[in-house]
Amino acid sequence: MNQILHILTQPAKPSVEQLILDQRQLPDQKILVISLNQENPDYRLLLEKVFQSDSIECW
Repeated sequence: MNQILHILTQPAKPSVEQLILDQRQLPDQKILVISLNQENPDYRLLLEKVFQSDSIECW
């Protein structure tokens, strides 16, 4: 299974949200979204997921 990580550095635009929804419909795709827009982002989790992912998109 291919794992795709989306890192949100700003609020997601509608086109990005649609892309993520479309990817979730694809077979054999695991989609993970991590937002850095929180007050205290979990950078440890982010680093862990970066190394586990096959593809990384940063928005």
